[in-house]
Amino acid sequence: MVKKAPDNVKEAIVGLFNKVWRTGVLPDGWKQAVVLPFAKPGKDPGKADSYRPIALTSNLCKLMEKMIVKRLMFFLESSGLMSEAQSGFRRGRSTMDALVVVSTEIAKALAMKEKMVVVYFDIDKAYDTMWREWVLIKLSALGVRGRMYNWILDFLFDRYIQVRAGTILSGRYEVVNGTPQGSVISPVLFTIMIDDVFRDVGRGMGVALYADDGALWKRGRNEKFVMRKMQEAVGVVEDWSKTWGFRMSVAKSSFMVYSRRMVGEVWFYMYGQELERVVEFKYLGLWFDERLTWSRHVEFIEQKCRKVLNLMRAVAGVDWGADRKTLLCMHQALVRSTMDYGRFIYGAAAKTVLQRLDRVH
Repeated sequence: MVKKAPDNVKEAIVGLFNKVWRTGVLPDGWKQAVVLPFAKPGKDPGKADSYRPIALTSNLCKLMEKMIVKRLMFFLESSGLMSEAQSGFRRGRSTMDALVVVSTEIAKALAMKEKMVVVYFDIDKAYDTMWREWVLIKLSALGVRGRMYNWILDFLFDRYIQVRAGTILSGRYEVVNGTPQGSVISPVLFTIMIDDVFRDVGRGMGVALYADDGALWKRGRNEKFVMRKMQEAVGVVEDWSKTWGFRMSVAKSSFMVYSRRMVGEVWFYMYGQELERVVEFKYLGLWFDERLTWSRHVEFIEQKCRKVLNLMRAVAGVDWGADRKTLLCMHQALVRSTMDYGRFIYGAAAKTVLQRLDRVH
């Protein structure tokens, strides 16, 4: 829209952005959002937490946010201020960085006949519970000053939302905590906030982080030593969450024990509650099992692709239905993308998927 606007409109937008940048004061309309609730699949529509809120904010504000994000991330990356474990919302990084590190460590542990314990963390209502004051404290500690700091300060405070259901619009309510939903800069600010979650876990611990999806592990042959160090590290993460106003979700966090041999009963505690031990876990889109066979992930991909292939068969026809080009687009978008995601990680198991899907055609 902005690209196709007349030159005088573009000049007016640039003038507005420069004024906002100099003064550090954002227009009130930029700090208001309309929230649309969308029901989550399989959830009770009569409960408020069964809906996923989608916030609609100013497009001009989003445009300026992109400019702010580029400058902020350039400063952080060029200064080496971001943790190497963090892969979320960083240029040149993706979920693959975290997945490769975790899967490689598991493969090494199994090859060397070691035991490896991985705790997968999940933060409860991460974006909604983040303290804005702590974000500003961390930005200041990282050396973010001047106009950048003032812009973020004004952006975070005095924000209001309205909820729209159908044609009905609610009253205005002030947002007193968390980062704005639907904004461009919120994921970056959240990443900065939790960047040091694993900083004090100690040497010898493995860590991987993508936004709020964290994995913490310890490997070795001495089972008791591994379990003791793992519990100490979990305690460090718990202390960090209390310090910075977060709470790890005990219900959604869990741990796995990777070993070629049987391992006895293992317990880990967080907030005085026992973490669940699982035999398979979906981390960043890939299903991990205790012996890294990828059998669960192969089954998951097969089921997902079968549904799409059945749909393609239903809409295909010689004299009617979707043509060859449309079917190819569907295959590339829904089947090929599913199979290619992380394919170089689960390797030979991908051949099993192809063989099973060949029988479907």
